[in-house]
Amino acid sequence: MLLTRPPNGDYTNDIKLAAAAGIDAFALNYGGWNVDFNVQDRYLSEFYSAAVTLGFKVFISIDTTSVKDSSKVVQLANLYKDNPAQLRIASKMVLSTFEAGPPAWNWQTDVLNKINTQVMFLPGSLSDDARSLFAQTTGDGFFPWIHPTKSVSQEADTDSSYAAQRDATGKLWMAGLASWFFKRFDANNNWSHAQDDGIFFDRWLHLLQLKPDYIEIITWNDWGESHYIGPADMTNTLPQSSWDTLDHTAFLKMTKRFIKAYKARQNTISIEAGDEDVFMFYRLQPAKTLGSTDSLPLPLDAEFLKDEVFVVAFLASSADITLTSGGTVHHIAGKAGVSKTGIPWTLGPQSLSAERSGQTLVTKTGPSISQQLSRYNGNVVAL
Repeated sequence: MLLTRPPNGDYTNDIKLAAAAGIDAFALNYGGWNVDFNVQDRYLSEFYSAAVTLGFKVFISIDTTSVKDSSKVVQLANLYKDNPAQLRIASKMVLSTFEAGPPAWNWQTDVLNKINTQVMFLPGSLSDDARSLFAQTTGDGFFPWIHPTKSVSQEADTDSSYAAQRDATGKLWMAGLASWFFKRFDANNNWSHAQDDGIFFDRWLHLLQLKPDYIEIITWNDWGESHYIGPADMTNTLPQSSWDTLDHTAFLKMTKRFIKAYKARQNTISIEAGDEDVFMFYRLQPAKTLGSTDSLPLPLDAEFLKDEVFVVAFLASSADITLTSGGTVHHIAGKAGVSKTGIPWTLGPQSLSAERSGQTLVTKTGPSISQQLSRYNGNVVAL
């Protein structure tokens, strides 16, 4: 959860939506791009207060790409350690980080030893070397994520290596899972993700089998990087981005179903009648077509992206699914359970329906896919 104030400064809707989906706590990212720490301090206080009121839990995740003073970490931890909303596990205060690389300080001597309570420390890492990561002495476990150039199968192998080292060392593994990934701010921040449609659905299914100790969904509201599962940014928080208003409602609804299975320690998802739904997600333009006013090249890994509408079905029993893409009708034999089908799209409006024994289960209509937009958009609409 980025510490960005919602409309009217009211965090109630975000917290209630997250709780309804089965999310237990928000990791509050302290720091970030062009951050004003005085504002961050105020937002952090407001969020803890809102969480107390609603009986929700939160913990701080220090963004070491911008936080450069270890004493600030100590000050924040000691300030909130006894707050009723502070997440504790096994009586320990949970503290995490986002790190692109190790900070200048020593976590044990400069931070953990100075916090006046026991801490469950789960530092972030971009490393895919599980053995070296879990061999580190500082930390109760680790929070690795984001390998944008890996394929789905390579990411699965990496996750399996984390699970193996978790089992071998007894340390905790908090898996990081994103719904999507795309950003396009400048030449150094122009990324897509090689796993494309597999980044979320395929990875959830694999993590259900590996059973990480915890899963952190990244993120609730990082609109600039397109991996939000909460409400889209309709207030122009990031005027330099043109992709952050797309609806990701389906990702949150899918998340609820995956969380239910994860908490039940199921290896896959069992669908009951009340959990049935069919979703679709897709880009609004061809993956390899620049915008008419673009000055940047195609994003990193664009060559791996597919021009398809992805249909995800959660069904208690078989159903007939119909995707109408730009006037082209596609029929999918929906089977009981959970499945994902990619259909090459046709330009124009997109609609989805599902029927069983003559009864309509689902009808959805999405925005049109265009041959070219004014600015490249690698985000998806998820309905």
